Amino acid sequence: MNRPPEEGLPLPPPFMFTCGDCAELLDALVRKVTAGAGCFSEQLAVAVQVADAHLEDVPPPHADCAICVGYRERADAHVDVQRHWAEHRARDLFLPKDVARLLQTLVLDSRSGSCR
Repeated sequence: MNRPPEEGLPLPPPFMFTCGDCAELLDALVRKVTAGAGCFSEQLAVAVQVADAHLEDVPPPHADCAICVGYRERADAHVDVQRHWAEHRARDLFLPKDVARLLQTLVLDSRSGSCR
């Protein structure tokens, strides 16, 4: 996966290139971003893959993030909360911070009908 620096995407960690599924999903994401097309489904697919297959590589909760606070408060409320929280944190591995957190707010809104 070769990206010009002007795209603004961070270089994902090595494990994402050695995992065939991650590499394939990253390539699809980069193709969408490069084409200037919407990439909501692609970034969601990468986050789900990382949370499902590489949970040990997901970054810890963000200290400066209202979304993480919301997940922490609801951690026992629903069986999927921990997984969605891991997906939220996984986005930092392959998206710029401001984009990663914005997209998670949109995902929360579409899944639960509310944002935190």
